[in-house]
Amino acid sequence: MATLEQRNKAIIAKYFEEYWVKGNVSIVDELCSDDFIMSYPNHGPRHGKEGAKKMLTEFMEAFPDLTFRSYQTPLIAEGDCVAAQWVGGGTHTGPNTGKKIHFSGISIFTLKNGKIVREIAEEGGLTVLQQLGLVPQPNPGKEIIYDAEGNQVY
Repeated sequence: MATLEQRNKAIIAKYFEEYWVKGNVSIVDELCSDDFIMSYPNHGPRHGKEGAKKMLTEFMEAFPDLTFRSYQTPLIAEGDCVAAQWVGGGTHTGPNTGKKIHFSGISIFTLKNGKIVREIAEEGGLTVLQQLGLVPQPNPGKEIIYDAEGNQVY
């Protein structure tokens, strides 16, 4: 008989494959609780199943070739919690159109009675914003110089 941790890891593996890898938002109806909360720093908290569906739909509109895959590290489970490490990327079609980005993150899931109730993650948001040109890259040890208008010059 499977342990609680084994059952929870199986649920998260299915959710990750269907929702993030395949873009199947309807999996939320099967695997998530009605009061599901999803929170990613660049997207803010999303409440309920419809909020989770909307988040991925909007993300896929901004990045039509969006891809995700899990790292070659195992899911880690303890009681009702499962941690997963992943990588993703795609080409942005919004402002700064055409920029290809790559990012990685860690998600921590909480399950109750076989349903996912919470997904909280850190998705390397600063890296994403830097790749899109919305935040400057770190200064590689050079003196920071500003032009007459106050713009940073490298």
